[in-house]
Amino acid sequence: MSEGAGRLLVVAALFTTGLICVWAAWACRRAQKHGLAGSDAVVWAGLALVFLLYSQTKLARGAGLLKGWGEWLRTLAKENGFYADRRPFQIAATVVVALISVVLLFYGLLWMWHHIKRYRLAIGFASLALGFAIIRFISLHEVDAWNAAKPWARGVFDLIGAAVTSGVALARLRQLGEIARLQ
Repeated sequence: MSEGAGRLLVVAALFTTGLICVWAAWACRRAQKHGLAGSDAVVWAGLALVFLLYSQTKLARGAGLLKGWGEWLRTLAKENGFYADRRPFQIAATVVVALISVVLLFYGLLWMWHHIKRYRLAIGFASLALGFAIIRFISLHEVDAWNAAKPWARGVFDLIGAAVTSGVALARLRQLGEIARLQ
């Protein structure tokens, strides 16, 4: 599979996940209006927003619409004196984002064995995908070298995050009876 096709597959998976989360939010909100358990509508709406924005950012980056943005941020950092001593901040930010992502992932996974308690697993995998995106944005040289050596890994993490989140959203929709209405 070519790099462009792989990038398009990831964007499509992230966008589809966002749409499924929108559907879950809408179904939860509708269930709540009918007196059923649906208080997690806000969580699904938040996950939908995250996945839709993430997919559009990846699409814009793939289309070359974000070129020059990194240079602008670099120039801004140089003008304010942050660029020369950026390495400790990059390392600290990378470690913090990685730790938060892993903690949220494990928090989501701990609940998987109890019939996937609502949205914790989805949040865990979404945070893992976004954590890798944020670490890449921080642009630590070691991470950049790892990305250059294994460019497929980013897409794999994004696809896993989208697949698990979609699966949890579909399980929630099934629980609310939305899937049965389609049949």
